[in-house]
Amino acid sequence: MGKYDFIKNGKVLFWHDPDNGLSDGVYQVVSAPKVIEDDSIILIASSGSEAEVYPAELSPIHSGKSYKEAFLHWKAGREADGKEFYNRLSEVMETECEMKVGDKVVFTNSAGLIYGPYEVLAFEKASDSSGNCVYIDHDSYWFSERPEDLFLV
Repeated sequence: MGKYDFIKNGKVLFWHDPDNGLSDGVYQVVSAPKVIEDDSIILIASSGSEAEVYPAELSPIHSGKSYKEAFLHWKAGREADGKEFYNRLSEVMETECEMKVGDKVVFTNSAGLIYGPYEVLAFEKASDSSGNCVYIDHDSYWFSERPEDLFLV
């Protein structure tokens, strides 16, 4: 097993920009050689940019354990009490985003820490001004997240 086995085409990774972290963030691998050496060039892209980087600048993003089964049980109980869940973000708010159940997203918390990728499990209409309406497969599955804190991958 090589030290860069986590770098594969299509994989979502974190780029540690050597330019003082100027463009640090979550990127998707667009192109990587089959055999990756320390001096290999990896093409990565995000929603608005792309970069050619060295493999040592990339790190995996781990999502950990799945809570999908627990969420589905929790959701069924809420639906029995009359709560309504939806399959698309556009069903709960006006948006150009095509996010739907089953999509993969990366979550950025208020401190700028990045987690994921996570599976989108459901949507709800936001009940307050927080804008929280997206349920994702993480350890706080009962707490919905704001769409602007999620990056669709």
